[in-house]
Amino acid sequence: MIKPIRITFFYLLIITSLFFNSCNNLIPTAFWKNFESDYIVENISDQGPYGGHRAMYWKTESKKTFKSEKIIAFAKENGWTLTGTEKFNSESMKDWKENGKSVFPLTSQGFKPELLEDNISKDFPRWINSDITVYKFKTNFVTIEPGTDNSIEENGFVIINKDGNEMSVYNLWGE
Repeated sequence: MIKPIRITFFYLLIITSLFFNSCNNLIPTAFWKNFESDYIVENISDQGPYGGHRAMYWKTESKKTFKSEKIIAFAKENGWTLTGTEKFNSESMKDWKENGKSVFPLTSQGFKPELLEDNISKDFPRWINSDITVYKFKTNFVTIEPGTDNSIEENGFVIINKDGNEMSVYNLWGE
């Protein structure tokens, strides 16, 4: 006969395992921590009852480490759908600043290279200052513009520098 304590411990172990495995599904960008994790330099994350944001940065000395095909496939495996790409040179990004700091211009109205200052961009520091490609994704979460019913689904972004040795992920969801 199995003692009740062993059964209780067994069920507690299963429940704990399920909880921690499901957390990656509850936090929209948690899966990115598993992508080339040895190269993660920064991981800014804040979730609350009404939404959250994440900004991550990877860097390595080896060129062509971060390849678009691998990144797009990884994002797709985790529920993100590529909606488009856009290239920017370092000169065109010089105005992506807020309060004197380089930022990725992601706001509650979406990706805005013309940078509508709504004080959300401060949550998205820009570490890459060379030529980049921005990969835009529809995620399983939406961003809602505060005080309105306006929502956007394209709220996940991956940027890779021209050399393929720097990469950032930005995501904003909720209100």
